[in-house]
Amino acid sequence: MSSKRAFSVPQVGLLLLCAAWLLPGLVGHAPWKGGDGEHFVQLWLLLQSGVAPQADSATPPLYYWVAMATAWLTSPILDLADGARLASGLFVALALFFVARAARVLYGPEAGWAAALILLGCMGLLVRGHELNAATAQFAAAAVMLYGIARLPQGTRNSVGVGAGALGGGAALMLLAGGAAEAVLFLALTALLPLWLTDYRSPAARRALAWGAGGALLFGAAWLGFLASQHIPLKHIMNLQRWLDGAGLRPGYYPGILSWYAWPAWPLAAWAVYRGRRQWRIPGIVLPVGALLGLLILYAFDAHPGEEQGLILLLPLALLGAHGLFTLRRGAANALLWFGVMLFSFIGLVLWVYWSAHDLGRPARLAARLIKLGMTGVGELRPWALALGLAVTLIWIGFLARVERSPLRPVLVWTASMTFIWVLLMALFQAPLDRRLSYASVAEELIARVPPADCIQTYQVRSQQRLLLAYHSGRQLAPADIGCNWLLIETRRREAAPHVSADWVKQWDGARPGDRTDRFHLYGRR
Repeated sequence: MSSKRAFSVPQVGLLLLCAAWLLPGLVGHAPWKGGDGEHFVQLWLLLQSGVAPQADSATPPLYYWVAMATAWLTSPILDLADGARLASGLFVALALFFVARAARVLYGPEAGWAAALILLGCMGLLVRGHELNAATAQFAAAAVMLYGIARLPQGTRNSVGVGAGALGGGAALMLLAGGAAEAVLFLALTALLPLWLTDYRSPAARRALAWGAGGALLFGAAWLGFLASQHIPLKHIMNLQRWLDGAGLRPGYYPGILSWYAWPAWPLAAWAVYRGRRQWRIPGIVLPVGALLGLLILYAFDAHPGEEQGLILLLPLALLGAHGLFTLRRGAANALLWFGVMLFSFIGLVLWVYWSAHDLGRPARLAARLIKLGMTGVGELRPWALALGLAVTLIWIGFLARVERSPLRPVLVWTASMTFIWVLLMALFQAPLDRRLSYASVAEELIARVPPADCIQTYQVRSQQRLLLAYHSGRQLAPADIGCNWLLIETRRREAAPHVSADWVKQWDGARPGDRTDRFHLYGRR
């Protein structure tokens, strides 16, 4: 009994660490400028129009189905944006679970937590995993497919096995998530593995592959046939616009960002490949390396590369990193551990200095800088932020003092320390950042001046900003309605306000706090 209890306590602690990473930042703030606002606008348009996501040819439906469900389930206690953002947390949790399962299959039971912690510790996932982000659905689907591929050789002679179900189900999810090309890539990789690995040549593995791939192809044919019956062009059904527009190709984009985006997964993965350089006949090396190279080749043709899509690249790197972690030499393991402690201790100290400037007004020069950057409430003490920040800091210090020696310790300390910084940032600055990064403050100006029944004609106001202002203000912003009694104009950096006729009188101009790129000008009709 005692041994079982001793084993269960660390598992609970690791689960709590995952929860501490996932939850802060998902709720408690309005849609922020950028990807968060872009995906919220798409969701809000679907809800306003009543159009199902699959009927919108530009929208991969899986993420928005789940976001609508989480928003509806949490609507009694959470705002629409907060409830919908939980979908990202759900998909990230799903990816963690399946990448851990895949690592256990490939490298043994002890590698499961290593893969999950390495994935959580990747710097590129931190922000992208906490915003409204449709790419998280592809991220989770890819993890399911990788687990299915890893499990194929473990099917019994009389059973199709879990691997076939995960492979086929993951491919179906990937198609619904808008990743038709990625699904085809993983299926092609699976079909090629028997040529290289003897583990995939058994009758059971071949049967599982046939059932998994066959099920995926049948579902894909049915789904594509349904969409075609809705008169959606094939280009949009297959998301081919990502690959057919070659004008903006940047083949070096994804390899270029991996140095920071996939840290610390890529050094551990590189070590695993080096250690296994003479073991090119084992699934634990061939599968993740094949998946990574295939994705990099595919994404070299991505016409619209971005950090969001790069999430899938973290999965094979996390798998390889879990393999490399347990063979890491003591000096390298200690270097990773102390680098994490020193780096995040310094960042934590910097955050506390900024908190002092924001809440206490000291140091005065930094406080003045924060005011210039648009931070509101400088010099006003927030007791709850102070209490939460102190609690988080003390928990982290206690963790560092009590963490035991183990092969998992370097990546555990890294991920826990990065989680500490993220939670501390949200505890101390989520409210000021929300004011700084959302359009709620501009919407408040519209509410104060424009009666609820009046509409606002817009000029040069970009689609995302216009829709976010409409959401926050409850006012109707119409880009082409010349009958409105109000006019809102947006100008960019160093751009003078356009000349308007004498029929309009300026009522207000301003921007989000500290924003130097977008400025709004509100006019009322005489």
